Amino acid sequence: MAIIRYTKDATIRYAYLNIFPDQFKTEREKMDESWIKNTMDYFANKAYAEYVKSRDTFVKNYDLVKGILRREDFYQEPEVRSFTDVLTADLALPAYVKHYSIMTTPINELVGEISKRPDAFRVKAFDDDSKAEELEFKTQMLNDYVVNTAKRKILEKAAMNGEEIEEEELNQMTLDQVKDELDSYTSTAEKWANHILTAQKAEFNLKEKGEDSFRDLLISAREFFHIYEDNSKLGFNVEVANPKNTWFLTTPDRKWISDPTGRAQGAYAAGIVQVMELSEIIESIPDLTKDEIDHLRSSLQDYGLINVRESNLGNPNAIPGNESIQYDTFDPLVLQTRMIIESEMKQNDDGLQDFLGLTSNVSSFGYKYVVVRSYWISKKKIGKVIYLDEMGNEQSMLVDEDYKSKTIPTEQSLEWGWINQWYQGTKIGPDIYHIKPYNLLPYCPIIGQVFEVKNTEARSLVDMMKPFQVLYNVCMNQLYKLLEKEVGKVQLMSIRHIPIPKDGDAQDALDIWEMEARNRGVVFVDDSPENLKSPSSFNQYTSLDLTRTQKIQARYTLAQQLKNECWELIGMSRQRLGSVQASESATGTNAAITQSYAQTEPLFVAHEYVLGQLYQSIIDAALYVESKKPQSTISYITSEGESAFVSVNGTDLRFRDLKVFLTNRPEDRQMFNEIRGLSQAVIQNGGSLHDVIELYSTNSMRQMKQVFKKLKDRQEAMQNAQLQQKQQELEQQQQIAQAQIEAAQAQVEEKLANENYQAELDRINKKEIALIAAEAKNMGPLSDTDASGTPDVLEIDKLAMAQSKAERDYQTKMMEVQTKNQLAAQKLEIEREKLKIARENQANDLAVAKENAKGRAKKTK
Repeated sequence: MAIIRYTKDATIRYAYLNIFPDQFKTEREKMDESWIKNTMDYFANKAYAEYVKSRDTFVKNYDLVKGILRREDFYQEPEVRSFTDVLTADLALPAYVKHYSIMTTPINELVGEISKRPDAFRVKAFDDDSKAEELEFKTQMLNDYVVNTAKRKILEKAAMNGEEIEEEELNQMTLDQVKDELDSYTSTAEKWANHILTAQKAEFNLKEKGEDSFRDLLISAREFFHIYEDNSKLGFNVEVANPKNTWFLTTPDRKWISDPTGRAQGAYAAGIVQVMELSEIIESIPDLTKDEIDHLRSSLQDYGLINVRESNLGNPNAIPGNESIQYDTFDPLVLQTRMIIESEMKQNDDGLQDFLGLTSNVSSFGYKYVVVRSYWISKKKIGKVIYLDEMGNEQSMLVDEDYKSKTIPTEQSLEWGWINQWYQGTKIGPDIYHIKPYNLLPYCPIIGQVFEVKNTEARSLVDMMKPFQVLYNVCMNQLYKLLEKEVGKVQLMSIRHIPIPKDGDAQDALDIWEMEARNRGVVFVDDSPENLKSPSSFNQYTSLDLTRTQKIQARYTLAQQLKNECWELIGMSRQRLGSVQASESATGTNAAITQSYAQTEPLFVAHEYVLGQLYQSIIDAALYVESKKPQSTISYITSEGESAFVSVNGTDLRFRDLKVFLTNRPEDRQMFNEIRGLSQAVIQNGGSLHDVIELYSTNSMRQMKQVFKKLKDRQEAMQNAQLQQKQQELEQQQQIAQAQIEAAQAQVEEKLANENYQAELDRINKKEIALIAAEAKNMGPLSDTDASGTPDVLEIDKLAMAQSKAERDYQTKMMEVQTKNQLAAQKLEIEREKLKIARENQANDLAVAKENAKGRAKKTK
């Protein structure tokens, strides 16, 4: 934008005072260098002040978590200190003082849990065009697909089963069949948004960034993301902002920095102050000109301080004269603090360069410069013009500040007003300023929160654990000193009783006596007069216990109690951390884990809400950038290793209203786990390994429902096939039974005919025997023994003829019976063959149905 060293104002009204710069200015007035410099200097001083506050408060938590101890962690500094205390304030802690962390375990546990939670956010379009597309799609679906396709399939299936379906039942079945397709409809903008969100998650590595910001939330009760324009191919970038370097201005009890909903519930100004290298500045600030880059390079050669006096001395545009030089007033204390803060923001603590004066320009270090980014709600002047159209009707129109009254001949009235407009500004080093309207997002690009600030200061999880951590360190460091003093059991005896070796002294006697005790396990005494030199009555040899076990155990028990109390305070039970005792029941363990999750769930909910705002801002930023292109093309590899590609016209993305919705509620996650636990039941009920893999690979409840719906349809189809098979088997068994009954009846008839034939033969035989006997007695050729009028011989011939007829009748009857038996046997064989063929067809149909189901599952995925 500009290199500004001097201002026209005689006094600086905003730069070093706590007065928010006036934003009710026109676009032309905002191009004034004085307004630009004063505005950005105010935000820079606000950034430095917040940096000091953050450095002195929650930044110490990061050191404590990493085991970097300070004197203030153990010693309470008095309000009034002596000169000696001031001199010894920077003395280091004793070397034996170590950090024994009890914070790392719960923090790592919570960060690990956030990494395991499914990242399920979906995009839904709410603009008029998308709603019209959805309504048109559903109407066309109901008219075409339902009537022409769904009904035909249902009727064909019913005809194959020999069933008749009523019209009402047909309509209900048709609606059920297309319900999934109607629910899963997504417009072109929604498809593009979901693809861009998935692609950018991988592009920006948002999973790792999310874990990093969640760790910031646990340590400092703050987490921030920053979205800004850059020179990359995508046009913008996302970074996790350091809470120490982030500042914002808001009203009390506002925890969210940004408000994508447009309800103005976030901060009205926010920004970041950081040290950046020149290459990084060129990449992240697209508007930086060559003159400004050359100015930054040349500033390294000055080795001078920043322009502390906002004077017009040296200004070529100054009016000549004895009163031409004007000095703007400033607060030396504010200036000194600003210089100190800028110098402390160096990323390299090279004291030698400071000593040689190579970094005397505190706004730049080598090719590193202090960069202050600011975003705030400014004001834009607009007017409402009421005029008459060609038909004489009254119309209204909004105009900008360049509109001149009576430009429209039929103008009736003109009313001016102000609306909010986001602005962005950047200050690089001491005198490079950039200010312009912020168009990438319609809200603050600093996405984040300060956790639980209603009526109090924010307190993080580490702040709550810090008192217990200090006491725990005291106990554990006292254990170190106690163990140093630990000597165990010692022997109490008279030194005169130790044998003195020949040609040795008392020290040699002690060494030899100790060596004998170590090697042989026994010690000897010499109570001879020669060794004692004088009489001695000492005989109270004893062992003294000088161990400090009781004190050590007491300190250790106290340390363990402090640790448990600390973890219970923040809601981390030992069962949740994996420490389950053998005596605990499964019900009690689950209850403890559930209660622990309930206490820490607000942290996860707050973090996921910030992620939702971040994803919303990514969609909005991508929508702004891609809508300017003729064609928006996205190509990437999904997490499942599949290739995804989508191409949309840039004009189709304009004026779209896309919202990100969270589908990762706690009850959803519990349902996910419970449904995934049904994998064994899926396999037992006819499911395949593909279905189980799909259950574990998806994060969509809709896809899980589709898997179980397909499994249900497959089971119903198999059950129907089994019922049909059983029905056919029953019918065939009935036919076989009928054939067997007919065969039995034929056998009975054959037996009865045979018995009748044998009875007839017996009767004829008996009659022939009687005739022959009677003829023999009479001895007459034509005897008529029975006086029937017919000779006996003729009667014998008649009997022979009757016998022959009975034989013929018998043979005929037997042939009929045999024919019936053959027909029944053939009919039985045919039925058995039909049953065999039907079973084979059933098996083939079942195999084909399974293959078709697998194919549909693959297509769906």
